[in-house]
Parts: sequence; structure tokens; C-alpha cells
Amino acid sequence: MSVRLRRPGVWLGAVAGMLAAIAVPAVAVAAPQLTVQFPNVTLLPGGAAETQWNRVENNDTGVEFTLHDVKITIDATKVAGVATPKLLTPAGCTTAGAVYTCIHETLPTPEDYSALRLPQISYTPVGAVGAEGTVTLTLTSRETGTVNRTATVAVAEAVALAAEGEQYVRGAQGEPGDTVSLHLDGVRNIGEKAITGVDLSFPTGPKLDMAKRYSNCEYGTTAAYCHFDTELQPGTAYALAEDMTARLAADLPAPGNLARRFMWLTPADNRDNVDRVRAENPKRGTDGPLTLVAKPAAKSLPQTDTGGKRSWQDVLIAVRGQHKAQLAAIGAEADGAVGSTVQVEVGIENLGPASVYDVDKIDENVTASGYMPEGTTIVEAADGCRFDAKNKRYYICAFTGDLFRAEASATWPFTVRIDRAGTLTGQVVASTKKIEPTLEDDTADIVINATAGGTGGTGGGGTLPITGAPIGMVAGAGVLLLVGGAAAYLIGRRRRADFTA
Repeated sequence: MSVRLRRPGVWLGAVAGMLAAIAVPAVAVAAPQLTVQFPNVTLLPGGAAETQWNRVENNDTGVEFTLHDVKITIDATKVAGVATPKLLTPAGCTTAGAVYTCIHETLPTPEDYSALRLPQISYTPVGAVGAEGTVTLTLTSRETGTVNRTATVAVAEAVALAAEGEQYVRGAQGEPGDTVSLHLDGVRNIGEKAITGVDLSFPTGPKLDMAKRYSNCEYGTTAAYCHFDTELQPGTAYALAEDMTARLAADLPAPGNLARRFMWLTPADNRDNVDRVRAENPKRGTDGPLTLVAKPAAKSLPQTDTGGKRSWQDVLIAVRGQHKAQLAAIGAEADGAVGSTVQVEVGIENLGPASVYDVDKIDENVTASGYMPEGTTIVEAADGCRFDAKNKRYYICAFTGDLFRAEASATWPFTVRIDRAGTLTGQVVASTKKIEPTLEDDTADIVINATAGGTGGTGGGGTLPITGAPIGMVAGAGVLLLVGGAAAYLIGRRRRADFTA
């Protein structure tokens, strides 16, 4: 697949036939982009054991995968005096003191799930408050290569935080490109001990970028956090000195809704988020510090127990206006003699003004599908495409990125054999499950001008930018193509702290 910027094309054709259905093999899925999760562990002195939930996640395509030739080593020798480790998933594993080694020929994820559970370790605290050690994971497989992760196991003092106000905060709204205010109700110390500092963790991303960036905050590409040195007194609530502000992306689809989750955590409990941010080469803000201000005592609630309190708040933003993506199909024309092969490059383009976000999610995938002209045979398809094994004319291609930007295009080359003479016509349909302003640009013709006689050789021609209709793909289970109204589904799983409704 090639991706490039294009000028908007023109409409050249309409899809013919609506009822010819054909099942084709699954569209090729890109190699999984795997992330190893090996979280930090915080224990209470003399408290219950805590489990380290270790896993491998496919955050790119969001579908199941298998690791091959797997060796996992977890070395917990450096937590001696802090906690007593115990292997909870011994199948395929051996234990030598506090070192656990697991070997597997294959490790598959559960069906329709995009995370693979690794051996779990529980830690029973034996040290006093302030005791701290490290544990190391080494994972080797054909798919991941060798990955090393180190986590901290610490014993910490028990405190309790709770977010102020309602769980969902409404009221923020704006059009694409606008700056909006994100109001948080603050945080409360609901425990009996003062809390020496608190962190505020939240997601970032292309949809909603923080407009004002504070000097006590670090901003990565997908996550950010702010640290406050304020000592939170028992039973006291604290508010931000000013509301945060964020800028809606200028190419954001509208109307719609966005949400961002803001989590209040102690610095010890926020270690995993800090690790994530710092792995993204973050930038510290330059707009001065964001501070916490104690709310008047009259507004402070009585202390309560520490169990089950919510420490996060979701801010909901209504995106106003009419601002959608318009897809267009890219057709092709080629010349050649009967018996020769020609290069045919089909594709899709986004005429804008909005981009298509979260393309890999089940309801937002972007595809090009259709059929090569009758009288031709597909010999070879580009990566990201498949064609029917029996009737080698029908094909489907899937855009594999996460964001299909306005004024961008994606094309896929095919090698096609010419089997008879004449002006041969096929079709390409550009599709997304997002609502488009119009479908008139969604189809394009594939024209092959075939001359009689001659063998061998190749030929080709320029693309004809044309225009698609709603379609997706099934990855891993097969595709049902409806000629002229192709439909398919992408199966996957992906968890996010920010989302579009």
C-alpha cells in the first residue's frame, strides 16, 4: 500500500450489479505491533498479596495473535526483604529460587482477544513502609525478539483519594479547531493521613491536544501527567487553580462527542503512567505551574472509609458543526495485448474536510474493494489485499493505518493477466462505515484496453481518480463481498482512555 496526498478526483462511473455475492479469503493483516505490559506493584505493610498482571497486547490491529518459540524469564530475586514472590501460573514453567522460567512452542491469545496473558506473580509484603525492590522480565519470541522490562515492587503507606463531583462532567463544546475548557471538580483526601503530593494522569492524542501546557506536567504522544507537591490534608478537598484547556483538531469529524478521563493517583500508584509517558519522549510544559487550591472547609465532607471510592472524572466534549470525511475511489486504466500482464493500481482518497480517525476500530475501517474486468485474471495482489481463489477477479484491500487524513490517499498495485480482447471494464468501491456527505464519488472504473495477439510483456497506465460506499473487512475469518455494495467487518479489540461516541 502506498499513501500520498492527492487532489480531489472526479466521478467516472457507477457500480453495476447488487446481488452477486462471493466469499473470499481473509484480508491480510499487518504484523501485530506488540506491547509488553509488566506493571509496578505497590503493597501495604502487613497487607494482602498483590498480583502483577503481566501481558502482551496487540495495540495496533487489535486482534488475536500467536507467539512462537517463546521463552519467558522473571527474576524476582531483588525483592527479597520487600515481598515474597509466588508464581501463579506454573504451566510450562520451572522455578529456581525466585527465578521463574517458562518455555512454550506457541502461545496464542484467546479467540477474539488482543491480549496474551503472561505468567502472573503475586507478592506478599514482608517489608516496612519505604521498602523497595525490582523484578525483571525477559521475553523472547519469534514475533517480539528479546524484550526486557523492569518493574518496582514497593511497600507504601495506606492513604485514600477520591475525585470530587460527578463522574461525568458535561458542558464543554466547540467546533473542530476550537479551544475548549475542561473543568475538573478536584480531588479529596478521604483518609486519615496527610498525602504528600498527588499526580493527575490523562490521555493525549491528535483529536484533542492540550492548549496550555504547564511546567509541572509532562506531555507524551498518547499520555500525560501533572505532579502537585501540595500536601493534601485529611478530609480536605482541593481544586485546580484554573481549568485546563484543549484544542479540538481542525480535521475532527463533526457532529460527535469526545471524552477524556482524568485520574488522581499517589506518585507511587502512578508509576506505570509515568513510565508510559516517559517512553514517549515527553515534553515538559513552559506555561508556568498548575497548582491546587484547598476548597473552603465548609465545603469539605466528613472523612469516610477508603474502600471503593472513585478517583477519576470523565470530561465530555460535544463537537458541533457539520464536518465529515468524503471518500473517493481511485480507478485505473491500462493497455495491453491478450496473454500479457499489466499493472493496475486502485485506491481510495479522502477529499476531506475531516479525517477518518481510529481506522482500525470495528466501525471505522476504510477499504477498497470490487472486481477486475471480465476477461482478466488477478495474478498478484499488493500487501493488504486478497482476491478470490476461485474467481480471480474479486478483491478487497484494507487501509492499515490508524488515521486516514483529509487530502491523503492510499493505493494498491495489482498484476493482472489479459485473457481476451476488447475494452474491458471493472470497478473499485471506496468504503468506510462513517457517514459521508454524499456517495456519488464512491465508485470508479477500472478500464483495460486489450488488443488481440501477442504474448508476454507488461503494460500499464495512469490512475483515474474517481470515487466508494460503506464497506469494511473481516480479518482472520473470511470476507463476504457484495459486488456493487461490498460489505465486511473488521474484528478486533482495543481499549482507550479517550474515545469518540
